[in-house]
Amino acid sequence: MDTTLSIKPGDFKRRLNSIDAMDTPALNRFIEEEQAQGSENINVYLIEKYRRLAVPFSTFILMLIGVSLSSRKVRGGIGAQLGLGITLSFSYILFMQVANTFAINGAIPPLLAIWIPNIIFAGIAALLLRYAPK
Repeated sequence: MDTTLSIKPGDFKRRLNSIDAMDTPALNRFIEEEQAQGSENINVYLIEKYRRLAVPFSTFILMLIGVSLSSRKVRGGIGAQLGLGITLSFSYILFMQVANTFAINGAIPPLLAIWIPNIIFAGIAALLLRYAPK
């Protein structure tokens, strides 16, 4: 029994490095192709898709935190505000990486994992803006 399959050798290689270079429509098509082929590790591609929308929001959120911290005038200088701002920025990056790891391992859905840090730090930004001097 002879069976002809439309499989090329390029279908067997893993293309993790090329997802960063794809534009969003190409990434969506790639995700659909991988789902049709039954790929197990689809979370990596979904994380990249959702990250493309979440990162601009995170930039805006971190900017709001910076504005609210820089608006305070204290007698001792700006060292404490600068330290707090850097600490919050590094904690955001760390939290984003931890959430990505949980999403890749399948413990959290990718959409939720990408947006949890934005939601939490948006709350922190709102709290800091509320108590910032006007």
